[in-house]
Amino acid sequence: MAISERSSVIAGAATLMLVTAIASHTAIQIQAAPSVPSRATANLEHVVIAVRDLAVATTSYERLGFTVTPGGRHPSGGTTGNGIFFSNGTYLELLTFYDREKAADLAKFLKEREGPRSMALEVSSAVAIRDSLHAAGIEGTEPTKGKWESPSPVTKEWLTIDPKPALPGNIFFIDYLKASQSHPNTATGIRSVWVMVKTLPEATHTFERLGFAVGEQIHAPRFGTVAQEVTLGKASLMLMMAKEKQTESHADEDTAGSGIVCLSIMVQDLEATRSVIKARSGRTLEVYKGIYGDSVSIPANLTHGIAIEFVQNAR
Repeated sequence: MAISERSSVIAGAATLMLVTAIASHTAIQIQAAPSVPSRATANLEHVVIAVRDLAVATTSYERLGFTVTPGGRHPSGGTTGNGIFFSNGTYLELLTFYDREKAADLAKFLKEREGPRSMALEVSSAVAIRDSLHAAGIEGTEPTKGKWESPSPVTKEWLTIDPKPALPGNIFFIDYLKASQSHPNTATGIRSVWVMVKTLPEATHTFERLGFAVGEQIHAPRFGTVAQEVTLGKASLMLMMAKEKQTESHADEDTAGSGIVCLSIMVQDLEATRSVIKARSGRTLEVYKGIYGDSVSIPANLTHGIAIEFVQNAR
């Protein structure tokens, strides 16, 4: 499917229109959009967690009560991964590489650490988000087609936009086919991604210039700081800048290479979550009151580099 006309949505209130190239041999032609974009809409889609050993990481997450689905390969990028899909359309991607040359950046990252690598926001138009980035003074590459291959007959394809310099959380924009599955720990989706930034006003202004809905600032005792909420569809990006010393219980949470320090994941039944994790890992989780209510915390040393907070029925 060729993209040869301006999206009618760009001229209206909703800027971003779904742009998908399905056939692998189809050329993508893109015309310039209006120079002043309207409000951007984007949904948090997935968080990439880089791991050195995919089998070991899969076992680690299964012990935490997640259902991990075998994935496939990204032939152009030299990477391979498994997915943890949620009913709200979000998912986690455990990613490693099989071709060091093609995946040089990931290989370099994993030489130093495991942990959160980036996050993907699904937009309704790769063209429009490119133009929103340009209008905000941020370089956005042309939409790039990606492909996922697996032993199954299904081939998945998408378009991505990778801003330069990177946005907080090392965000990239994507149009991608989603899937869902049930989990013994009753997880239903990502509620929030917590990202450390150098300057909170500057990071907040970046997303305002891109047209994202910016909410209130929320005190987050867990991190000893104030967090600025940015709405990503049914989820939130929580931007924060450390102002106070972190408590000892969270001293193992660092920003890795992307600034992402924690995921808040919604569960249907927090007690079931605790029971499954205790049965599978032997760890008893203490309940505490977080910004979303009753919560339990998984330290980063059990998740290959990303702190996870399970939250009960988070809105």
